[in-house]
Amino acid sequence: MNEQLRLLIDLQAIDTVIINSKAKISAIPQQIASFDGPLKAAKSSLEKLEQQLEAAEKKKKDRDQETNDLNDKISKLKARSSEIKNNKEYQAHLKEIETTEKALNSSEESIKPLLESIEALSKDIATKKDELKTEEDKIKLLKEDLSKEVAEAENELKVVIEKRRAFVKQLDKNTYDLYMGILKTKRGIAVVNTSNEICNGCNMHIPPQIFAEIKTNAEINHCPQCKRILYFSETPEAAS
Repeated sequence: MNEQLRLLIDLQAIDTVIINSKAKISAIPQQIASFDGPLKAAKSSLEKLEQQLEAAEKKKKDRDQETNDLNDKISKLKARSSEIKNNKEYQAHLKEIETTEKALNSSEESIKPLLESIEALSKDIATKKDELKTEEDKIKLLKEDLSKEVAEAENELKVVIEKRRAFVKQLDKNTYDLYMGILKTKRGIAVVNTSNEICNGCNMHIPPQIFAEIKTNAEINHCPQCKRILYFSETPEAAS
């Protein structure tokens, strides 16, 4: 096999590892960020429940104050009853007491659903807080694991890049420039295997005469369609 072609095949394998590693490293921050969406939604849901609880507690506080005020009013009205001498005024006074007592009953009745709501909301909030804490702990561990993956991938990438430098030194400058030009325009795949007169880069048919030349692996040949560098191997796996 042509020595420069052999080096290009090995270099392509190295560059494939580098490209995949860089893609993995760049994708991990997005994975980490993706955890924040559901977590923010859970926190927002908890905040809404806490706001509802705060509103219910404020309403209950207002009702308690209203109840106290009505009780005070009734006590004062009853205390004045003995002071009223006029029958007409007394009847009006009794009517006012009755009206105030009805208002008191209504106010006390309105407190019951508020108490039930406060109890239910408090339970929901406690449950949500537990669920949120569990989710936060889980996501923290996932983020730590992914951060470790980034560090490991970056270290492995440094080793592979250093290995790549050794291969590049063995290549002719024109051959390397040719390879890099194709690599940039063909989505990181410049060298591919061919078998059965098919380019495994673009899956197009290769004319028999050109395929016969490629099978010798004696020179650097290109696919007539995609212009990638081609070599021949009995099995497609040899292309990787």
